[in-house]
Amino acid sequence: MALFGQTAPSHVIWDTDQIHTVRLTFTDPDWYNKLRANFEGKDDPDYMEVDVEIGDRQFPRSGIRFKGNSSYNSYPGGKKSFKVKFDKYVKNTTYDGISTINLNNAFKDPSFVREKVYYELANSLGLAAPRVSYAALSINGEYWGLYFLTEQVDKTMFTGRFGAEEDGNLFKGDPRGTLEYRGQDKAPYKENYELETNEKADDWSDLIEFIRVLNTTPPADLPGAVEPLLDVEAVLSWLALDNYTVNLDSYIGSGHNYYLYHRLSDNRFTPIPWDPNEAWGVFNMGRSIDQLARLNRIFPEPPMPGRPLVTRLLSIPAYRERYMEKLKLMAEGAGHPDLLAARMNQLRDLIRDAVREDTKKMFTNQQFEEAMTVTVGQTPGPGQPPQPPGGGIPGGAIPGLETFLRARFTFLSQ
Repeated sequence: MALFGQTAPSHVIWDTDQIHTVRLTFTDPDWYNKLRANFEGKDDPDYMEVDVEIGDRQFPRSGIRFKGNSSYNSYPGGKKSFKVKFDKYVKNTTYDGISTINLNNAFKDPSFVREKVYYELANSLGLAAPRVSYAALSINGEYWGLYFLTEQVDKTMFTGRFGAEEDGNLFKGDPRGTLEYRGQDKAPYKENYELETNEKADDWSDLIEFIRVLNTTPPADLPGAVEPLLDVEAVLSWLALDNYTVNLDSYIGSGHNYYLYHRLSDNRFTPIPWDPNEAWGVFNMGRSIDQLARLNRIFPEPPMPGRPLVTRLLSIPAYRERYMEKLKLMAEGAGHPDLLAARMNQLRDLIRDAVREDTKKMFTNQQFEEAMTVTVGQTPGPGQPPQPPGGGIPGGAIPGLETFLRARFTFLSQ
């Protein structure tokens, strides 16, 4: 069982720690090239048909496409990530209520645990975050490798979290959803956000009004103005989580990889984190591993422009104090390095054989075994062959996971 509590309804895919056997069968022998043609350069990629088996459950004529940005374009090999829709071609087909799953390829994570443990930590904080298990994936009889089997952020997810009547707008911050105010016209927002639900209505007024209030309200009036529109408690937990885990490929860093859901039950936006494969110091923004471990407790720091959800909210003393409390509670509770390392090693024991058999993975078996303590891409020691910058890793070195999280804990505890 997961170490951290889940807030979602029970589902066999995610209820227990296990590796699901997933088989994909394509009738078209040129499936890989056709998936590429369907995906590359398209804002709304096309699906193609595939027969799916998960354990003893069969889902014929499902839809499948590639997914991802850097995990697609920078992955050194054919092990791409997939999105699978059971109901794409056969209506009302679900896996016990689930219509869409993601198969994520552990891009830039030699440990194979970052995504799962980050989301477990998010759920322990009461955030609505995707659930994750593992999939041993075979395609047309060939073992394709170990994947994260990740819940889709969609209506099924937020009705399960917030209530059966939920049908609010879901916005994804992408490619740079910084939440800066761009006026009342929706056109500038469409360039940096995606409306994932209720697309036909094309109503952006709720997002624009929230962003206007966040950016233009005088500080003294901000709590009274923003709290009816935003679940501030959840936002502070989310910001603290990304700071604690140094997850900079997120709102606080790159400005994307998150959702805002407009919850109908209380008419407030709430955050949903997404795509944390580069948490714990992998996405470095030009910083060294030591600098990342010592990242300021508030990042970016007020009054720096560009991330008003951080700079404006945390300029309010009560919010700033609550945020600092959350960092402290995380460090002393579910995020304590002893608990995190134990959970990570428990999962690594579960998946070790499946990882070792994965010949398409991004890293070697030795790098998997050493991932908790050894930096991938660091300067080679005496007698070792030279490596290119970052050891050939896109974006630079990847810190040893346990070493990094303990260094982060030490800095925050000072």
